[in-house]
Amino acid sequence: MKLKLYLLSASPLFYNCLAWKHSSAQDFRRAISGHSHALVAFVDPSTTGSQALEPEWISVSGSRKSLMSIDCSTESAVCDEFGIISYPALRFFDGHGHTRSYRGPRRASAIASFLKRAVRPAITALDEERVAGFQSVDEAVIIAYFNPRDEHIVTAFETMASRFRDRASFASVTTAGASTVTCYNNREGQKFTLSELSAIDALPKLFEGCTAPLIGEFTRANEMKYLQSGKSLVYFFAASSSEREAFVDNMRPVAKMYKEYLSFVTVDAIEYADFALPLGLTPGAFPALAVQNPMYGQAFPYPSGAEITAEAIGAFVMDIVQGKVKPWDGKSRQENTQTHDEL
Repeated sequence: MKLKLYLLSASPLFYNCLAWKHSSAQDFRRAISGHSHALVAFVDPSTTGSQALEPEWISVSGSRKSLMSIDCSTESAVCDEFGIISYPALRFFDGHGHTRSYRGPRRASAIASFLKRAVRPAITALDEERVAGFQSVDEAVIIAYFNPRDEHIVTAFETMASRFRDRASFASVTTAGASTVTCYNNREGQKFTLSELSAIDALPKLFEGCTAPLIGEFTRANEMKYLQSGKSLVYFFAASSSEREAFVDNMRPVAKMYKEYLSFVTVDAIEYADFALPLGLTPGAFPALAVQNPMYGQAFPYPSGAEITAEAIGAFVMDIVQGKVKPWDGKSRQENTQTHDEL
């Protein structure tokens, strides 16, 4: 399937149609002073990050009274009070005086999943009959089978659940057998089970390995993590989240095949357009794809205008490995062969 360019999602007209409906400082304080929970987006509409979040936020908010936004360009006192120094910043208020940051992907489906898990306890107690149903309640689900004598494992699991409850759903089941922990990555269709739990870092490593996406989102926050991983990177730039999600769905088999050697990532072409320049890509010509070998400082831009399919990208990677594609010379750029209307 060819991934087409949707310039509408990046246009000023589109953002005006999906204008933020910000809460006043008074309404915000009234909401968080009660006993209801709320997820609040502190934004500055002039920033690219806030603009990228806007359609995602609006699509998930709908009739949800638990979502609200604050315009920090007009309500600076409120934002200063809560230590907001960059935008957008998402904070969850639990209705009992506690606040925590939302650190997950800024896409509608992830935000909706977070709201569901936020109202659950950090660890849901299950019996055997409820396990099967709980396995699919979230994109990532971790279920521990505890033998009561393994108190140190129980404590370690509680610590992990408290730390990562904004990213996954946790549950426990009492067992007379050996303690084990199983992690279900439902988004990627993967399952990981760990029975050797004595090491201090056993549970954090299980969580990290299980929840790591086959195709992640490349941002300034995780840039060095990817660049220092020892793997080459396959970047896909697109302006809309729907394009990036379609790429993830279509490219998952290829990413799984090459996961030992390549890290596939998507990049928000609106917020991180500058990332495309060092890869030899034409500015503004999105969607676009490039392969980078950080170790040797090499970049291989995918032909502009060519179809981006699993088969084509798999073949492109093999051509690079076999030396059939030369790295970008650092000077010339491809001509933009894509066409579009004024929108």
